[in-house]
Amino acid sequence: MQEFTVEFRVYGSDLDPSTVTATLGLQPSLKREVGDRRDETTTWKEGMWSYNGFPETAGAITWPSLEEGLGVVLEKLLPKKDALQIYKDKYEMVLWCGHFQTDSNGSITLSPEILAKLGEFGVELFIDTYFSEPK
Repeated sequence: MQEFTVEFRVYGSDLDPSTVTATLGLQPSLKREVGDRRDETTTWKEGMWSYNGFPETAGAITWPSLEEGLGVVLEKLLPKKDALQIYKDKYEMVLWCGHFQTDSNGSITLSPEILAKLGEFGVELFIDTYFSEPK
């Protein structure tokens, strides 16, 4: 079994997530400010604005394929590409993808169409793979 999460993330040591929300007119799926509690003893040193295509109230969204998740997120963010340029020089931006699998032989295929959209959007794609025992 494989499933995927896809999030566009903007982060940095002085990022105020509310400015990204205001600039894009999109509600984040997750946000944190510098100094927010990470756990009982540490705080976040970077602010982050994250978007998976749905507001925070929707919770974690998983997809059966990476292409499907990327397609939904890019469909909503590509029209906002020009507005994001003000953050590109000052902050880190990445399409973060979680790849969760129960088999050690998982693979990912992306179509030329989604690869073209990724190129047009112009941020790094980061795929983080996790393995867990089948239930």
